[in-house]
Amino acid sequence: MKSIRTVLAVALAAGLALLIAACGSSSSSTSSTSGTASASGALSTGGYKSPLTEALTGGKRGGTLTVLQEIDFEHLDPGISYFSVDYAVVFATQRPLYSQKPDSTEPTPDLAEGQPEISNGGKTVTVHIKQGVDFSPPVNREVTSEDVAYAIERGTNPDVANPYIASYFKSVEGEPADMTGAPMKGIETPNKHEIVFHLTEPKGQIVADALVLPLTAPVPKEYAEKFDKNKPSNYVDYEVATGPYMLKNNSEGKVLGIGYVPGKSATLVRNPNWKASTDYRPAYLNGVNFNIGGDATVIGQQVLKGSDSVQFDTPSQSTVKLAYEQYPSQITFTSGAGDHYVALDNAHGPFTNVNLRRAAWANLDRAAIIKLRGGRLTGQPATHFIYPGVDGYDQSGGAAGPPVPWNANVNGSLSVATTYMKAAGYPSGKYTGSATVQIVGANNGNDPAIIQLVNTDLTQLGFHTHVSLVDQSVMYAKYCGVPKQEIDACPTVGWVRDFADPLTVLYVPFYGPAITSTNNSNWGQVNEPAINTAMDKAALVTDPTARAQAWANVDKMLVNQAVAIPEDFDNQANVESGDVLGVDQLWNTGTWDLAFTSLKNP
Repeated sequence: MKSIRTVLAVALAAGLALLIAACGSSSSSTSSTSGTASASGALSTGGYKSPLTEALTGGKRGGTLTVLQEIDFEHLDPGISYFSVDYAVVFATQRPLYSQKPDSTEPTPDLAEGQPEISNGGKTVTVHIKQGVDFSPPVNREVTSEDVAYAIERGTNPDVANPYIASYFKSVEGEPADMTGAPMKGIETPNKHEIVFHLTEPKGQIVADALVLPLTAPVPKEYAEKFDKNKPSNYVDYEVATGPYMLKNNSEGKVLGIGYVPGKSATLVRNPNWKASTDYRPAYLNGVNFNIGGDATVIGQQVLKGSDSVQFDTPSQSTVKLAYEQYPSQITFTSGAGDHYVALDNAHGPFTNVNLRRAAWANLDRAAIIKLRGGRLTGQPATHFIYPGVDGYDQSGGAAGPPVPWNANVNGSLSVATTYMKAAGYPSGKYTGSATVQIVGANNGNDPAIIQLVNTDLTQLGFHTHVSLVDQSVMYAKYCGVPKQEIDACPTVGWVRDFADPLTVLYVPFYGPAITSTNNSNWGQVNEPAINTAMDKAALVTDPTARAQAWANVDKMLVNQAVAIPEDFDNQANVESGDVLGVDQLWNTGTWDLAFTSLKNP
């Protein structure tokens, strides 16, 4: 599917005055800014960089990069990974069949020899695999098609539970609905360097596009199977690599406590079995050291004022302001970098009532959230779920979004919210039920302030709430991503497309059959039959214009049902030290690409 990247209007000409107003003013004005971005999306003034302006070649080899991040990783196993900072490590250490260059959202052959071949009316996908790609120690052998087949099949193992299987790979013959981890009938390996996918529906393009996901990175069965039998799989503690880097391990392959200490550190070293002749990545760095923990505000200053370092998670509001004022050449902005929203439990508790969801949406001050995230340079109030840069955004209403009352005022409207509280059966306009709304959010960066704003939104409507703040990875892995926890509201959950198709923005987070017992990304457990049906039909549309419209129609249905509350369309900021030549990933929220980033003085 051809993707058209929409440029966010970024006010860089006026620059400093606008950012200070956005960060420090109590005004909730949301008037649009004057854009100075070029037609290509490159930021054109003030010395700011974006993934579209950074050089992919010419870096110096050597040196060790230090990465500072407040949050921990969620999953570094390629069979489970589903988080932007995890992706940055996984794509530096693993080679899926396809991946994306930092300045593009289009797939590039990685482990694959060339583009996927779609035949049989869209029901067969064939991929040829490169020769000469080897696993890191202690496996030390060439990768084969059987390793890719095992990698995908282990995703159906309940002890791995990959969220892609129930969505993008659902049409593969023999995909076990009961998630057993058994071999899939529809995956054939005719020889060591060919893998064929046989489908039950003509969804060959979707499967082909999904081959950029880390799930397709090879895993050696003879080595990993014993770890995959554990509950849950602990392959990540001993995982091997195929990319230019690997998590540091010992002679037995053990990573835990050596190359990764949860909550504290991670260490990437060069993979001695990697061959530059088989890869498009330059891999300039000798290694990468991750320091996990600390305060995002302090981390940002350490990076801006320090050397050989980058910040991996979202910079704090004060860091964005500091970089804007004093270190303009050390901050980057990635437009179309995803969105954030408040996930509401549609299946349990008070928010099973659509009018309560509409009331909460109407009352939320989305303009205030933009200020808390760093001002207009870092985003704009969200009004629906297909974000800028994704096909269907304009058809779904663009910046204004669908014209429904609860979406009309991004500053929040208590009077409109009261109308829907009454429609929900509360004549006073206040919630008088007995339920306590359980809110779980991240304790890092700007999130606590945003969560407090969401909490105020709900308490103004009469809800009794209980707020729990945890590490962002814990929020997803133990609470919001586990349906049986029945969390009523998960503020600040974020989403970025898996590949260049509007399906990837809406399908996994809002398609009922995609709900999984763990690693679930349908955080609100949205399972509306009419929406599911509309998604099934949209997935089969092949004409690009018609496909964009079909998914825009789904987006409008999601807004009508108020399945979640949009917060912001992101223009992601990232910061680096002055002696780092960082390269951001356009496709992955602007996260630094470790295989293209280099040091000026290694």
